[in-house]
Amino acid sequence: MRGFSKMNISSQLDGEGWTILLGELSEALGSEGPLVKLCLIRSAACLFGGMDGRTSGDLDVWKPASDFDRRELQRAAEKIGLLFDPKQSLEPNRPYLQLVEPGISQLGDFEPVFVERMGRLQLFRPPIENLIAAKLVRSATKDLGDIRFLIGRHHPSLDKVRSVVSSFPEPARGWAMENLVYLDLLKPQP
Repeated sequence: MRGFSKMNISSQLDGEGWTILLGELSEALGSEGPLVKLCLIRSAACLFGGMDGRTSGDLDVWKPASDFDRRELQRAAEKIGLLFDPKQSLEPNRPYLQLVEPGISQLGDFEPVFVERMGRLQLFRPPIENLIAAKLVRSATKDLGDIRFLIGRHHPSLDKVRSVVSSFPEPARGWAMENLVYLDLLKPQP
């Protein structure tokens, strides 16, 4: 498990820790073969955007906007010590890549935004408005902190966020609509 030997790893990593592991993932994928496109969602925009104190034990990959060979990605992830798409149980102090499909999680339609390339590994994310809309579905304390950071850092169109929320299927749309009140409360005051 190469990734664990290079740094003192815990289950919660900041953006720098995840950047190191993604670099190792890129190396484990090798240089031969097609590009591996991962669309990172949820905490990724905060982790890689420099949000102070933000950590995560996982990186969520939005499967519909990603393009990869599952077996190749799994082998590379396991080679560096990451769990790959665990469904039953997690291991303490072991970060993981989680594949996410539409269901309780919703993002609406979007064109992925390029973030970075590391060898064959290409990283993308949804537009900030879609990430905020997705976080409004649950609106847990950590989600609200993320929303505040994303609004302050990126100054997204709050009307676009509302439009994305209205495109969600039920029940996610209803939950997010109830939480739209947070948009005005979390935007920076002039």
